[in-house]
Amino acid sequence: MIQLVQNTKDRLAEITSKLPEDIYALIPTTRDLEAIVDAKYYDQLRAIRWFALIRPPAYVYAVADFEGKRISLHQYVLSLASPNKAIEDIKHVTFHNRFSLDCRLENLTTTYDRQSVTRNRRGKRNTSSEFKGVRKAYRTNGAVYWRAEIYDGKGRVSLGNYDDEEWAAKVYDAAAYLIFDGTAYYNFPDCVPNVEAVREAAARLARHKAKKARRDAV
Repeated sequence: MIQLVQNTKDRLAEITSKLPEDIYALIPTTRDLEAIVDAKYYDQLRAIRWFALIRPPAYVYAVADFEGKRISLHQYVLSLASPNKAIEDIKHVTFHNRFSLDCRLENLTTTYDRQSVTRNRRGKRNTSSEFKGVRKAYRTNGAVYWRAEIYDGKGRVSLGNYDDEEWAAKVYDAAAYLIFDGTAYYNFPDCVPNVEAVREAAARLARHKAKKARRDAV
C-alpha cells in the first residue's frame, strides 16, 4: 500500500511537470494524495471532501459522498462540463493517460476510441471478432457466444465464455495487463482496465495456474 501511494505521487508529479501551471489545479484527497483537475473547476471542487479509493490491481480514484450519493471526481468534473447531464448517467469513463487521478477534461471521455482499437490490434488473424483475444462460438442451440483467451508466453489460457463480445475483450485486456502490463497490446489502450474484468481475469489466471500445477505434479 505504501509503495502504491508513492508510485501514485511520482506519476502525478511526472504529469504535472509537463503542464502549464495556469491550466490545472490540485485537489487534496485522503492518503496524502492529490488529483489533477482543470483550474476553472477548482473553486467548486475544493469545497467537497475527496477520499482516495484504491481499486485492484493498482488504481486510485478520488470519490466523495455528495448529496447522499457516492460520486467519483471524474464523474463530477464531466457533470460540471455538461450541466444538463445527471452524474449517474456518466459511465464508462476513460482516462487517456491511464492515470485515474488525472481528472482534467482533456484526459476524460465516456466513449471508446474505435480507431485506437484498430491501431492496437496485433497478431490477430482469421478470427471472427473485431477484438484481439476473442473468438465467436456457437452453443448447441445455435446461440452465439464469445470465447476470450490469451497466450501467456507458455501456453494458451482460457479466460471464459461470454454473451457480450465487448465484455470478453475487456476481460482479455485485464488479463493482458496482469500478465504483461505496459508491454501488452490492448483492445482499449486508452482505458483503465475495468475493475470487474480484472477480478474475472485474475480468477481465470489463478485457476489455470492451479490446474497446471496439478498436472505437473502427476
